[in-house]
Amino acid sequence: MYSNPADHVKALQQERERVREFLHLLEREQSALVAGDHDHLLAFTEQKAAQILELRRLSDSRSRLLAAQGVRADKDGMSAWIEQHGEAAARRLWDEIKTLAAQVRATNEINGALVAARLKHNQAAISALQSAARASGVYGPDGGTRLTAATTRALASA
Repeated sequence: MYSNPADHVKALQQERERVREFLHLLEREQSALVAGDHDHLLAFTEQKAAQILELRRLSDSRSRLLAAQGVRADKDGMSAWIEQHGEAAARRLWDEIKTLAAQVRATNEINGALVAARLKHNQAAISALQSAARASGVYGPDGGTRLTAATTRALASA
């Protein structure tokens, strides 16, 4: 646990770097979504999960430290601790973390909207293909072929 302001500064520096790395990962994911590079999306999901665990570990550590010092274990508690100790470096880092966190939220929302739009497009394409298959009489509801002798003769004469 960190017991003095210098230790808090080190912990906040580490947290800031992890949040910054997470933001960069989300930005790369966004570029892949926009470019339609779906091959890499699973890798982004795995990387995000690992980084979220690390961010949670750092946040939990900060919360335990604040609670041990009798301060609320949340962002307001961190702000109160900074005000109480008057550490300019900690204040600057905390402000950077809050700014980066806001950017993370915004980028994540955009990525979610891109995924939703892509999903809607794919569902519409699947519905169109299913409708065309039903109308042609070539495929059954299960996707299997339903060729009859008449359909086969019609296809062969085409």
